[in-house]
Amino acid sequence: MVAMRRTVIAAVTVLIASGLGVLAQSNDPIIQRQNLMKNNQEQVRALTGMARGQVPFNASTAQAAFQRIAQNAQQIPGLFPAGSNRGKTDALPAIWERKADFDGRAAKLEQDAKAAQAGITDQTGLQAAIQRVGQNCGGCHESYRRKES
Repeated sequence: MVAMRRTVIAAVTVLIASGLGVLAQSNDPIIQRQNLMKNNQEQVRALTGMARGQVPFNASTAQAAFQRIAQNAQQIPGLFPAGSNRGKTDALPAIWERKADFDGRAAKLEQDAKAAQAGITDQTGLQAAIQRVGQNCGGCHESYRRKES
């Protein structure tokens, strides 16, 4: 009974802490999109480790990572509202000049990540899926992200 109570208290503590984290998130779209892109990078890093055999292949983990990327991709267009091209951002003005293309690229990323999520059964399939999804990321960054100097 005591162990169960401790488990419940620990679970509630984690939920409260994660809820506070959500409340503490900024309403600044620049910070929100930077956090989203960092999350995508974390997902791709985990997938790449599996694809390269650095960590054991796990279909469920791979599917969850692609699901998260798809969810993130769905949010991308809304995180680039008019006027959010000021401040500390690597976003190029081309995003707002060619917003329909930019939004379409986010939709393609979502579509490809969902397809990858549904089709992952082994390490070879994962490698191909990462390439497709990575091409989406790279193509968008090439056109719409300031190059690092």
